[in-house]
Parts: sequence; structure tokens; C-alpha cells
Amino acid sequence: MIRCSQDGCGWVAIAPSERAAWKQYESHLLGTHVETVETEVPDGHVQVRTENGEWKTMTREQAREFHEE
Repeated sequence: MIRCSQDGCGWVAIAPSERAAWKQYESHLLGTHVETVETEVPDGHVQVRTENGEWKTMTREQAREFHEE
């Protein structure tokens, strides 16, 4: 079962296969937890919102580590 990893979100995938569940999860994240910001983000980098609500530019690997903490 795939659950949303965002704090306070109770979303759970309901799908006939694991692949379909991951597709649902991707759609959920994009539709619910992703925002568009107007800034220059270098290739290979992403914007991550910190606990204090500020945006921080980091590599994808740094973002994964940031969210795992």
C-alpha cells in the first residue's frame, strides 16, 4: 500500500497494481503538494520548502536526503 509521505496528508493509493498505485501517487503529489514558483532553477536542481516556509534550491539528491530527515 502506498501512502503519501507529506505531513498531515492521509492520501492512500487504491489501485489494481503497484505500478498503477505509483502513477496515482505521482498524480496526487503533483496535484496536491507541488507549487509553481517563478525563479531561475538551475538544471538538475529543485525547489524545496523548508519547515519555516522558505524555499531552498538544491540538487535532487539533496532534496531526497532533506525529506528523509
